[in-house]
Amino acid sequence: MNIKISEHAKQRMNERGVSEEQVRSFFDSNGPITFWETSDFDNSVILVDTVFDERKFRLVYNAFTDTLITLFPRR
Repeated sequence: MNIKISEHAKQRMNERGVSEEQVRSFFDSNGPITFWETSDFDNSVILVDTVFDERKFRLVYNAFTDTLITLFPRR
């Protein structure tokens, strides 16, 4: 899958030690997914929980534009 990664997402990935390779690999393999749902505010946005390096993250992805909007750690 050839997703776009927003500048905002790139900043957050850098701050949180998540590589572009990890993100692209996740989207190419579709996993591992621990949770997902469509946003209540915008049905083009999908919220996906996954694990990178034993740390939980939420990815915010726009399915219409194929763009990772942001990601943040989960507790």
